[in-house]
Amino acid sequence: MIRKLTPDETSYFCEQLALMLGAGMQLGDGLEILCEDIDDKRIMAVCRALLDRLNDGNTLAEAMESSGVFPEYSIRMARIGEMTGQLEKVLNGLSEYYADRAELRRTVRSAVLHPMMLLIMMTVVIIVLVTLVLPMFGDIFQQFDSSVTAAVQQSVDTAYTVGTVILIVLPVVIIISAAVALLSYIPAFRRGLQSFLAAFPLTRRMSRRFSLAKISGAMSMMVAAGIAPDEMLDYAASLVDDKKLADTLRKCRERVLSGEYFADVISTSGIFPAMHARSLKIAYSSGSFEQAWKKLSERCNDSAMETAAGLVSFIEPAIVIVLTTVIGAILLSVMIPLMNIMSVMG
Repeated sequence: MIRKLTPDETSYFCEQLALMLGAGMQLGDGLEILCEDIDDKRIMAVCRALLDRLNDGNTLAEAMESSGVFPEYSIRMARIGEMTGQLEKVLNGLSEYYADRAELRRTVRSAVLHPMMLLIMMTVVIIVLVTLVLPMFGDIFQQFDSSVTAAVQQSVDTAYTVGTVILIVLPVVIIISAAVALLSYIPAFRRGLQSFLAAFPLTRRMSRRFSLAKISGAMSMMVAAGIAPDEMLDYAASLVDDKKLADTLRKCRERVLSGEYFADVISTSGIFPAMHARSLKIAYSSGSFEQAWKKLSERCNDSAMETAAGLVSFIEPAIVIVLTTVIGAILLSVMIPLMNIMSVMG
């Protein structure tokens, strides 16, 4: 079975399909040509699967769904594009949407991976200190007379105890982090983790920015495709794992269905920052709402990127400071008694 497409791969397929439609080609003919030019066997398999299902008389959305590798959101949007006659525009929007998601995922991965590598390197340093350096100092102190040994033994024992505790704690942290990273590939676990981050006070604001980037990108694409406001809000609510934000979007949908003006609903909902909400309201009054949503999407995406970059710039120095302090304390607890001994002997 072919595994699910990544955001980058989904973006690529949507872009290629949009280009085929823009060139006036039948999707079957375009996919036939595409299959001949692809070297990646997995991507070729996806391309062949789509082609076979299209040749069997399925629509593009049906072919994407039966292939089992496309994200659910892309399938739903392709189906709407076919119903509204805006399939090319929808596919172009999906290509941009998943390209943004791929870039955001890379930035977040970098925010996590770099500190983890640093943590592993510092753990190795502490292992060397505890297993090689401290025993060496212990042997040195044993060569002095008993009064000197007794005076410094406590410092050596303290350093060894601290180093051992840190040596136990750090691998546990690394193992837990690695386990979370691996389990995040399971959709149910990933949704649960994202819900937790959205509710946890220390990560709530960061999670909100990532959710707004996802929502604004989807809304921008749906506006361009001419989807009704209530459907846009319904789809947007299904994209986020932040339960509070999803509930707000569903309440907005109910207000739109009850007859309230869409721009007023968005403006007063508190979903987006007040300045951006007012800009959207003005844009709807002037008829330039499609461009306004695109701008909002870019701003929210930039904000999410800055948040991820800020996470890296905070975590890495914090790890360096903490672990360097620990290493320095271990060394000083051994070096200071040794220096005192040397001064007395001198």
